[in-house]
Amino acid sequence: MAEEREPWFASEWLESDAKTLGVYLTLLILRFRVRYSTDVPLLARDESFLKVRLRPYLALFLHDEQLAEGVETAKKFLRAFVEHTEFPDYEQVLDAIELDYYDRFKEVYLRHVNPEALTGTLAQRDTVPLLRVFLEDVAANRFARGRMTGAGSGILLTPVSDLLDFYQLTEEEVREFMKFLRLAGIMFLDVVPAPVLEEDFLETLS
Repeated sequence: MAEEREPWFASEWLESDAKTLGVYLTLLILRFRVRYSTDVPLLARDESFLKVRLRPYLALFLHDEQLAEGVETAKKFLRAFVEHTEFPDYEQVLDAIELDYYDRFKEVYLRHVNPEALTGTLAQRDTVPLLRVFLEDVAANRFARGRMTGAGSGILLTPVSDLLDFYQLTEEEVREFMKFLRLAGIMFLDVVPAPVLEEDFLETLS
């Protein structure tokens, strides 16, 4: 873990898997799926709004007390982020936090990814090898990607049309594949976290 750049970032937020996942998913949602000028102030004022945004995806990894712990830590992280970060610095600070604590984020995230959720077939192909091809194509920038973080996390701009074009899937098969990606923890809200694009994770897929 690198030396922390943001003194307000509490190391206790990374003490457990639940806390770490709460922080990391919140960081990615803030980075890719909110409008800084309007959404972030609302998220900070109305914590139930963050809970609605975060909980469905955090629940893919955590349940019961752990889920509650992850959501509560996410709230603390968001409050501190808004309190200590100037609006023009939002993106830079989020990227710096992901890089500073990337080893911890990666360790925990990959521990909870569930590629077994993809077990089966799709378009007469095994889904796990198809998943590897998909992630390799994302890493190689074959898919249209928007903004990326320094660690390599990114958001796909046109995943449905790209999947239709690249893999000769039907629209129904694309919807099913994207459902599998979400359930496996590979992609949520069209965001692909950097840990699942790394070679050591790809090598586990066969």
